[in-house]
Amino acid sequence: MNILKQDYLFWKIVHHYVFTLKWRVLDQRTNEIWLENEGSKPREVIRVIRTDIDWANSLRNNVIQSVKAFERIRQHLSVRELVGKNLFISVYPPVDSWEDIVKPFFINEKQKTKVVTSLLTKEGEGHLDKDDSVLLALDTLQSNEDVEQLEQQIQKLKQEVQTGIRARLENEKNLFLFGKPIATYLLLATVAILFFFLERSGGSTSILTLIEFGAKYNPLIIEGEWWRFFTSMFLHIGFVHLAMNSLALIYLGGAVERMYGTRRFLIIYLIAGLIGSIASFAFNTKVSAGASGAIFGCFGALLYFGTIHPKLFFRTMGKNLFFVLALNLIFGFSVQVVDNGAHIGGLVGGFLASAMLHLPKHTRSYKQFLAAIATAATMAILLFYGWNNDQKTVDPLTELSLGQEYLMAENVDEAYPFLQRAVEIDPTMPEATFLLAYAEAMRGNYQEAHQLLETTITERPDFHEAHYNLALVYLEFNQIEKAREAVSRAMELDSNQQYLDLYNELSNE
Repeated sequence: MNILKQDYLFWKIVHHYVFTLKWRVLDQRTNEIWLENEGSKPREVIRVIRTDIDWANSLRNNVIQSVKAFERIRQHLSVRELVGKNLFISVYPPVDSWEDIVKPFFINEKQKTKVVTSLLTKEGEGHLDKDDSVLLALDTLQSNEDVEQLEQQIQKLKQEVQTGIRARLENEKNLFLFGKPIATYLLLATVAILFFFLERSGGSTSILTLIEFGAKYNPLIIEGEWWRFFTSMFLHIGFVHLAMNSLALIYLGGAVERMYGTRRFLIIYLIAGLIGSIASFAFNTKVSAGASGAIFGCFGALLYFGTIHPKLFFRTMGKNLFFVLALNLIFGFSVQVVDNGAHIGGLVGGFLASAMLHLPKHTRSYKQFLAAIATAATMAILLFYGWNNDQKTVDPLTELSLGQEYLMAENVDEAYPFLQRAVEIDPTMPEATFLLAYAEAMRGNYQEAHQLLETTITERPDFHEAHYNLALVYLEFNQIEKAREAVSRAMELDSNQQYLDLYNELSNE
């Protein structure tokens, strides 16, 4: 009978912790269960053990081993402090002296892990820390003396505990497995197909080709091509860019789609990508493309999940997610070519879109309406700033690159306005004045070409190509001596056979 009573106490106490106090089961073994109070500070973990103890030495060894286990749990949970409790349930106390064992143990000098031990024997003897669960168990035990009834109660409690543990695990699992990553793979196929056509049409690293396919280019957006906010998120610049974003989309996008479902995921992805593109328009003058903004939106969606289920979030993905996110942001601020505007804009957009849609099978709230207002306001503010920030409208290097691509394609008329804008924005950029001089010469404007080449040489005296082109312009003016001087200077700076041939030709004349 005494053994049955202690068995009953064991399952009654565990039942109280699981159902009334909502503690989480960390581990379950034969006649031993570890439970965690996720909301406590410092974190509490209790170990309930049903065992019959004869000698204090075996109890002492058991406690010492448990202290090490509690410390491992503290490290695994990544908490600063942990209070561990051993609750031994035994029919009789040890026959020898054992009272010293219930004194608190500390794992180290900093006392981050504190372990206390209690012993509950028949009728509550020897217990030194009677909490609510123990008192409740003892009270119900007093009115239950029938053996058959006790056995039935034990079996019932045991089944309810096991069912409760399985139900909690299943509910947590379902939060991560609501949908299937259908849209994720469709998006991957879309970006791969577009990348193929980019490569076939001029190369994914060609700025001109990117613009033709719909990359984000501020001047054309200001002229009314707003659709570039969307199309740019499906284009990628180079294979490495495509591979990195595709890998991130598989893991992050797949996780978000499983948690939120396909419909919610697509909306989150598009809103995050849109806000990322608008933020890039507001803060970055360069031509940009890629799914990075939308992918950072997946980070935002996972962070929103963390605000709804913080305990589960930090127990599963939280710490790793913060590490990867911080690593990406640090990398973005360290490398100039990374579009941080798109990344941070996408992160904020993904969080707001997730708050607006909320998680599946969760009660709707007025906060969703507030999140929708915040999402619209974020877009409006970024658009207003981008449209009214003249310094962020055009990038001289972008205009120069576009002009150079047109010149390489021998399309001088198309190159001319881009080179002209580059010089207007930065008249001291020697590459811009040099290429515009070339375009002017090709259009027959030799006087303008002469002035631009003089400016180029003033800004960069060792620009040997500029000296050579200046010699050619002097030839057009029939100024042979000046042409010879200019090509001589080019020869001093670089031993180019073309320069020598022109010098010999001029010397013969």
